[in-house]
Amino acid sequence: MNQKMFIPLIAVFSTALLINTLDVSRSGTGGHVPVSVPVPADTAIQSPQVAQSRIQIVFALDATGSMGGLIGAAKEKIWSIAGSLAQADPAPVIEIGLLFYRDKGDAFVTRKVALSSDLDDIYAQLMQIDANGGGDRPESVNQALHEAVTHFQWDRSDKTYKAVFLVGDCPPHMDYQDDVKYPVSCSLAKEKDIILNTILMGGDRGAMRIWREIANCSQGTYAQVDMNANDIAVHTPYDDRIADISDRLDATRIYFGSTKDKSVSSEKVAKGLRITSASKSNVKAQRAEYNASGAGKEAYYGKQELLEYSREDVARVDQIKEEELPEEMKRMSVVERRAYVKEKLAERDSLTKELQLYMQKRQDYITKDLKERSAAEVDSSFSNRIYKSIQQQTEKKNIRIKGGAKY
Repeated sequence: MNQKMFIPLIAVFSTALLINTLDVSRSGTGGHVPVSVPVPADTAIQSPQVAQSRIQIVFALDATGSMGGLIGAAKEKIWSIAGSLAQADPAPVIEIGLLFYRDKGDAFVTRKVALSSDLDDIYAQLMQIDANGGGDRPESVNQALHEAVTHFQWDRSDKTYKAVFLVGDCPPHMDYQDDVKYPVSCSLAKEKDIILNTILMGGDRGAMRIWREIANCSQGTYAQVDMNANDIAVHTPYDDRIADISDRLDATRIYFGSTKDKSVSSEKVAKGLRITSASKSNVKAQRAEYNASGAGKEAYYGKQELLEYSREDVARVDQIKEEELPEEMKRMSVVERRAYVKEKLAERDSLTKELQLYMQKRQDYITKDLKERSAAEVDSSFSNRIYKSIQQQTEKKNIRIKGGAKY
């Protein structure tokens, strides 16, 4: 046998011997006992990364004159609702959209705020809405529901939780000839895997029947609250301190990039400061808690935030072109830039640690406050109704939200 034929035969024989060694009969009953072969540490099989889950929710809110309590509750509660959802583990992508509706002849029929994970932007636009208009009892509910289902950028993945919360006190106009009627929108929602939940303000019987019908069409939930939205607002002794720390954290955000990038980022920071200056301390505390969460942190800092970019290795700042650096860093040497980043990161981490301490104290205070209230009051609250619906529905998408509703 020549040498060229001999080498392949050795390989075949070795492979057969290895297979026999791994599957050799060891028992008297003829069963096979696999032999464990240790895997070297550097070739250990890595477990697949879990894909980040996504939650998309559009709130379709009646913004006519009778809805002062609802709009007020939305302004008070949007951060705490987002904070409740952020308790999912692993942290999901949370996108919220808004649709305000009135009726024909009012200042607007519908006004939309696109789905976004940038809650500062969502909140800023929410603050510009007040309750006005209306008159006759029916409203443009049909148009609102249809646009909520069809005019937003809904994710197509069947693993994404998608829901609309329709909130109002009046039934739809069924006499508008150019409307897409709500049963059609219900069918479209089912096709798009969007759950329709309804919350009725007050006790209009005509609206009650239709609200229940809309919720039932996609296995959503129906709830009824009073005209003040059964709101629970807990003010704690720690809110002001948390708000102050939050303001200081806002000021630590430093961005790099093109002139346009830095302009957009500067406006992001300015928007956050405007929000906090115009908000109550408990709302500012809710915002701070959400922005500190795994779900909120990425959107809060956004893209090209220099400190988070350099967190794992301050030497990364050396890779940024001088013209893309913040103005205060352009005149620094390489050594000075690294020292500056380290100092600012230490400041941010110190503030974050202090924030977490006061957030825990705030949560302990709220837990005690809620225990002193009746169970019926807490269970029927606006925040809890929304949270419980989402918590139960996201289970079907393997998104598990732990804990209770945030306040």
